[in-house]
Amino acid sequence: MKRLKLISSFIILTSLFACEPPVTFNEPQPTESDNLSKFPNRLQGQYLSIADNSTLSIGDKLIQRIYDYDYKVHPNQLDSSARLSGDTIIDLKTNERTLIKRDGDSLITHIHFVDTLFLLNYDNVVRKFKGYYFLNTRYDKESWEVKKIQFAKGQIVISSISTKLDLENLKEITETPQDTVGPYKFTATKKQFKKFIRNDGFSDSETFVRKKNNAL
Repeated sequence: MKRLKLISSFIILTSLFACEPPVTFNEPQPTESDNLSKFPNRLQGQYLSIADNSTLSIGDKLIQRIYDYDYKVHPNQLDSSARLSGDTIIDLKTNERTLIKRDGDSLITHIHFVDTLFLLNYDNVVRKFKGYYFLNTRYDKESWEVKKIQFAKGQIVISSISTKLDLENLKEITETPQDTVGPYKFTATKKQFKKFIRNDGFSDSETFVRKKNNAL
């Protein structure tokens, strides 16, 4: 989305899957496990993020994050390439026009943006292990990024590996040389991966609460 660079930057920075993964594995995790053909019915539905105004939508094979809300900004926060004219913000580079409403000294524009996070296919596989679901996304020909989904009491927690503690934990469990530098790629047995989970791996988490009209 090109309009209002301030807003688009906000959306990119808050996306679950927007950043380059600091850790990958040489194959989908956990190893020696079957791929699921779809997300189970108990996971499917609409969930509200407790961190922002977005909604997480989980279908049988698709996960999307939907931003649909009014965004308030002060005219001083607009990019230098934007010009305010009446009830419209004009992008001087693309001539794209965005309608706004005024609220005192602030401008209000409506944001609607759909970000596809995961689509079950050859390069995106899901595996279940020890009550968790693991999203495996192919990063390159020999690397996979892994995220963990935990579902309980109407909440979904999506977790990734990114902290220094996670890295040190993986190095120790997989017996990877301590002087290894990024980008980090690990080879882990099923037993080692299980130990990593038990050691509170996947410590970078975001929580979503199921909408009330999507009861189990």
